[in-house]
Amino acid sequence: MDQVEAFCVKEKTMRVMKDPKEVTTKNGRRMLKGTCSVCGAPMNKFVSMKK
Repeated sequence: MDQVEAFCVKEKTMRVMKDPKEVTTKNGRRMLKGTCSVCGAPMNKFVSMKK
């Protein structure tokens, strides 16, 4: 997977997500879960339903 940018809530900036994994929420939405490459905080990013 390419580098994914997501918002780091801890640093309040856009950062590159480390080890993004695609998961599906219980209501059926797709999202990427990973960690911030700088501070290690958990990150989430919702992605489109189209593949």
